[in-house]
Amino acid sequence: MKTVPELIAHIEHLVPEGAPFGTRAKASLPIDAPVGRLDVAVAARIDAKGGRRLQYWCDGIRVERHVLLRLTCPEGACPQSRAIRAQWQDFLRGERGPAEPAAAFAPSPQPLIQDLPLRFGRAECVARPASFRCFTPCPNGAHPPMSIDQPGFDLFEDGRCVGGGVVTGTDGVRRPRLPTLQAAEAFVLARRLEALAAVAGARDATDRRSD
Repeated sequence: MKTVPELIAHIEHLVPEGAPFGTRAKASLPIDAPVGRLDVAVAARIDAKGGRRLQYWCDGIRVERHVLLRLTCPEGACPQSRAIRAQWQDFLRGERGPAEPAAAFAPSPQPLIQDLPLRFGRAECVARPASFRCFTPCPNGAHPPMSIDQPGFDLFEDGRCVGGGVVTGTDGVRRPRLPTLQAAEAFVLARRLEALAAVAGARDATDRRSD
């Protein structure tokens, strides 16, 4: 089990509808969520009336199912998940007391466009942060699919766009082609290796003709 939906399905399988009274099961799972590491637990039991009762916890705190699914959703750009994460952080701050006041600082001007140079040998590109509107399903199934502004990068070389935009995955979902700077670096490196392979192939072909 790697996700919260898989954990819930596992418990529901251990305690199916119609099981004998007293049947119960509980399991936990650590999750790396956008808010950080969370310890999730799910339990189920059959009550005296034959009904199945499910309970959910996050870091030992009892929560509703929809809260758990949104809180642990790996889709960091989802506005519904962001709202739940903000409420969770507010709740934790209330539990732990008032936070220390932030140190005052003078805001520094930031450029409107942040170009990040990428270099591999002679290849020189610029990665520019961008936002891509994508119709995105919830990985945890907490809500219907929605259009979300997904962060990513476009790549430019000599003023020309050579990579970026969106791509359709095997699951039919459109996502940013270069969602992270690491993905942009890998793209530039792959282009560099392709160029080197093409040069080597052309040289080999010339040598064979010379022979």
